Amino acid sequence: MTVQEFVQKAKGRLRIHLMQLRRWRMVMKVKAKKRARAAIPEVYTETPETSLIVQSFNHRKNIAGIVAGVRRTSAEELIICEDGSVDGSEAAWAKEMPRPNDFIIRSNDLHEIRTYNRAVSLARGEFIGLLQDDDIPPGDGRWVSDAVRLFRAHQDLAVLGGVAGGCALGASDDDVVYPGGASFQPLDAITSMDPETGIPFKFVDAVWIGPLFFRRDVFLELGGFDLRFSGPGEPGIWLDYDLCLRSWLSGRQVGMYVSSSFRRQVGGQGSVIFSGGKRAENYQRNKAYVERTYGEHIADVHRTIADLNRRLPERGRVGAAL
Repeated sequence: MTVQEFVQKAKGRLRIHLMQLRRWRMVMKVKAKKRARAAIPEVYTETPETSLIVQSFNHRKNIAGIVAGVRRTSAEELIICEDGSVDGSEAAWAKEMPRPNDFIIRSNDLHEIRTYNRAVSLARGEFIGLLQDDDIPPGDGRWVSDAVRLFRAHQDLAVLGGVAGGCALGASDDDVVYPGGASFQPLDAITSMDPETGIPFKFVDAVWIGPLFFRRDVFLELGGFDLRFSGPGEPGIWLDYDLCLRSWLSGRQVGMYVSSSFRRQVGGQGSVIFSGGKRAENYQRNKAYVERTYGEHIADVHRTIADLNRRLPERGRVGAAL
């Protein structure tokens, strides 16, 4: 064997040993990761009661607070729609989500209509709660458990909103912008309560994201959010209002409730900061679509809502203290 042949053979063996070493190191890392996962007390569930879905777009500084708030709730599943952030959000989410029912969906600036629809298809919760990454959940988890209690108490309740309020006929705001004369209804305007749970609650035309809760099976039956409300990468203004009216017209109900309070628009509202004039354009276009589509039905919806609300007791009139 020549010196050159010896050197070539030695190099070949060294390459094999290095490949084996790299493979051994990878195996050790995988095994260590599996041991770490096995040490987590949470176990994977195929049938979570509640799945929470967060739309994420360049609010990295809010991530730790959002996760901390979610972990205080009874929700067993957390899904992040990481929609192409450039501020390090994707890596920050990954560090905060070690549990078996934690998921991150990576997309490229599709915006909320499409990302939420995709995430609901992945989710397995009986109830779904939608959140935004500029809203920080409160220090207790009552906002989820209260929502579930209301769904259990009202079998026809399809959509439930809290924190942001909703819209209703006869609200105090003089700026009437919704079909049939409805206007914004703040949460502190709720003077009624659910008689079974004692939670401040009323029926309304529509509620907003977020948190926006709904029954997953009803959402899928209704076809999810309507893709016509925005193109990919555009804000889907009125998407929640449209879902609520479709729920009413399908014979179901929409309500809003008061629970523990969020910190809202922390770091700024993404669709205002990043979307420019497209947000205002879509607002006007989609408002016109909603008025054309639902205008003739709104009076009947308002009569149904008024009748349902007349049956609710005033806050503090029945047993359960809040």
